[in-house]
Amino acid sequence: MKICLALVIALTACSHKSDTKTPASGGGGDTTAMTGDPDDSATIDPTLPSWAPKSCNGYHTVVVKAVECTEIDQGTRDAIKSKYEAQNTAWHDLQNAPAERIAEIGKECQTDHNAVHARAGGKCGIAADGRAAAN
Repeated sequence: MKICLALVIALTACSHKSDTKTPASGGGGDTTAMTGDPDDSATIDPTLPSWAPKSCNGYHTVVVKAVECTEIDQGTRDAIKSKYEAQNTAWHDLQNAPAERIAEIGKECQTDHNAVHARAGGKCGIAADGRAAAN
């Protein structure tokens, strides 16, 4: 009985998973926490380059929410999607960017994230001020 209990404890200790989130590939992205909707940084977008700042992941997340929100008019959704897709293409084409350029991209993502929140105007849980809208 003591052996079984020791084995269970040992297995439990070895199989413990960490709750911390790490970037998809250890890239040199922005490590500061993003302001705004807490769900915006919940997952790492696998299509973003490994070096992309966290704010770009948050921007992607709010773009997905806005594009799927039928309460936002189609023209606005199309504009939001087109802008993000153009930026994402440019990010993928960028090779060996210096840290300063990556920092600029991070700031641009935060600005664009806030702009999507403003354009959503509180629809579909996307508050105009960048915070989760009350349901």
